[in-house]
Amino acid sequence: MKMERTVLLLFLGIANLWAESWHYRIASPLVGTLGRITIAKKLSTEHYRIDVDVKSKGIAAFLTGKRQEHYRSEGVVRHGKLKSRTLRMERRTKKKRQIDTYIIDSGKRKVVKKRLRWKKGKLDTNRSKTLPYFSQEDLLTLYFNIAPNLLKDGKKTHWEILTVGAEKIKGRVIIDRLKGKEAQKARRTLKVGADRIIVVFHSSEKIAGKRNRRFTVAIDPQGIPEKIRFVAIPVVGVIVIERRGR
Repeated sequence: MKMERTVLLLFLGIANLWAESWHYRIASPLVGTLGRITIAKKLSTEHYRIDVDVKSKGIAAFLTGKRQEHYRSEGVVRHGKLKSRTLRMERRTKKKRQIDTYIIDSGKRKVVKKRLRWKKGKLDTNRSKTLPYFSQEDLLTLYFNIAPNLLKDGKKTHWEILTVGAEKIKGRVIIDRLKGKEAQKARRTLKVGADRIIVVFHSSEKIAGKRNRRFTVAIDPQGIPEKIRFVAIPVVGVIVIERRGR
């Protein structure tokens, strides 16, 4: 599920200057509810913080040992763009806990990742490494920074962006805005209105020899993702993430 986690977090970095929180339900037509996502964002004229909480439910909780995840991005606001300084990714199950912290040094143009991992309460991993690329975009800021471009009905429909936290796909996230018949077909599949913008997030890289997955996203006129659809592991098949009430 590494590829799924990497790309899903792109959408969970959604942000709007007037909004503070969002709630999503993760579900599969085959097995029902798999989890819930809560997103909270704080933004001032100079600084920002985004928090994302993911909790497994139902069969997903059973299969993953009641897995919970928490992500936090903090940084500065420059010319209306979020510039990440730290990204923290924590994952917990009954027996394991792992924290990955990315420190982004814009002066030295480098990103250092530190990993701490515990098994049954005992620390068994403590290591650091420098990423082979530099970026001030991370998995939680990317959507906010690209959203204004996605909302424009311009000629450009393709972007490739280096993203901190996505080193499993060499940091390169590919974004395509669909138009015409492709967009119409995706709207029918997602069961959303004709005014929804359709965007696909994917990667040119394969993870562990597997075919890279496409994440199809329906975005409402305010620029907030309404539905996300992708094909997951065989046990659950298609997964749909849908925005719920605030």
